[in-house]
Amino acid sequence: MLRALKALLHPSAATSGEQPGEFEQRQLRAALASLLADLVRVDFEVKPEELSACRAALADLLEIPDARAHELIEQAREASARLTSYFGPVSVINRWFTVPQRVRFVEHLWRVAYSDGGLDPYEDHLVRKLSHLLYVPHIDMMLARQRVRGAGTPAPAL
Repeated sequence: MLRALKALLHPSAATSGEQPGEFEQRQLRAALASLLADLVRVDFEVKPEELSACRAALADLLEIPDARAHELIEQAREASARLTSYFGPVSVINRWFTVPQRVRFVEHLWRVAYSDGGLDPYEDHLVRKLSHLLYVPHIDMMLARQRVRGAGTPAPAL
């Protein structure tokens, strides 16, 4: 109960240097995986390239082995079909990630969106929406997109 009260009084744990406990780490892993899994399914086609990009994103962001990232994505794919609001996952990420970490996450979202060789309008919309909800400045979101496109990914198919 004291932890909940402390969280209400000091909402920005990411800036205070406080490290998440085991429960919060599970929440963070689930939140990242569910948003990545939702991005994969938003264009109504789940492609192996997108799943591979999701695993790479989780492995990079959470510093976990590829096999563990694969497990998280598979669990999140089942859960993301029931996702009715982005509030839960986004609030967990906002609590524990700093702005540079959120920008890196958005860059990974762009990487997943472009991984199948094009950018679907639904994918574009979702990445922009999540960037806004994560309080990532628009310029940082667009620079992340340009970094991904400049890394040899083809131009969007909009």
